[in-house]
Amino acid sequence: MRNQIELKISGDLAELKGVREAVAMFIDSKENSAEHEHHLDAITRSRIILAVDEALANVIEHGYADENLLRDAQIFLTMRSNSDYIEFELRDNGSAFNPLEHRSNTEFYYEEGLEDGIGLIALTTLDTHYERKGLENVLTLKRKWEKNNEKTRN
Repeated sequence: MRNQIELKISGDLAELKGVREAVAMFIDSKENSAEHEHHLDAITRSRIILAVDEALANVIEHGYADENLLRDAQIFLTMRSNSDYIEFELRDNGSAFNPLEHRSNTEFYYEEGLEDGIGLIALTTLDTHYERKGLENVLTLKRKWEKNNEKTRN
């Protein structure tokens, strides 16, 4: 069983649909493997897909000062899994930005009818870690698997 896959992502927002599909397929492949005794409920699965999608969209939309820098963007998504957790690591060479320091004000967004920043809320539902390594942003999203015999509460 392959426990790690790395994708290189361009600076084109149209590529995000394929990334969402790849994340969903990775989750499903781990849940459906013969030796896997864990799962994620549908809500958690959706939150992970949303969080990865929004984090990547933010990198593409805000991480590079101009089109020339975006054209040379180095954006990677590494998906990993083991018997305890599933993890998604996003690396980019854009401007330094820690999304965990910019929590969304959900009341403001709901009142104003805005979607901007809503993806940052999804990050709070996962074990999320950010660090700047040299010239790279590294955002890690991790979620423990639920045992197949446990009832979910989400």
